[in-house]
Amino acid sequence: MNTYQLHRYLGYLLILPVTLWAFTGAFFLIKPGYKNAYEQLQITSYPLNATLPLLPEPEWQAIAINRSILGSHYRVKIDNKWQHINPLNNQMQPEPDSQSIINLLQDAIKHHPDRYGAVLTYQDGIAFTDTKIKLMFDWTRLSLRQQGADSRIFNTMYDIHYLRWTGNKSFDQWFGYIGLGLLVLMALTGVVMIIKSARKYNKTE
Repeated sequence: MNTYQLHRYLGYLLILPVTLWAFTGAFFLIKPGYKNAYEQLQITSYPLNATLPLLPEPEWQAIAINRSILGSHYRVKIDNKWQHINPLNNQMQPEPDSQSIINLLQDAIKHHPDRYGAVLTYQDGIAFTDTKIKLMFDWTRLSLRQQGADSRIFNTMYDIHYLRWTGNKSFDQWFGYIGLGLLVLMALTGVVMIIKSARKYNKTE
């Protein structure tokens, strides 16, 4: 197989990946709706009126106190994991009932009702709104993330662009290496063809 044939076959092989790279690359340059798709949500904090004194335990690594619409939250870090405590006896405080969490989440998303609407359900850290937004809530960290249809589109575009086509991390990683290797090889064969053409042209002069 000569250089020209190899270059041509590589071109056939890379038509689909290169086309998808170009399309997704153009999409990321424009990023339509990117701000909403990846908006960072936070539980709304309110000023602390007063705090109860705590008697720290030896295993506590850190203490955090803040206030939401549910009241004051006393949290401590033990073995690099946060947990709520009752400040009166230092006992672990479980997650409140679902309706309380729904109220907490609704307070966090009230700034953008067109996107988030109203929280309908909550269970095991996952809530859904009437605008089909998925909310992922971590009670121990008081952290909140969101995902809508636009977020999933962006994630799919990233997967396509970086050749994560199967969902198998190891396979997709090697698939990406092979794809980049073939692209480099195609470029090198193109350079070789240009050099050969230039030499041939010089000889005919």
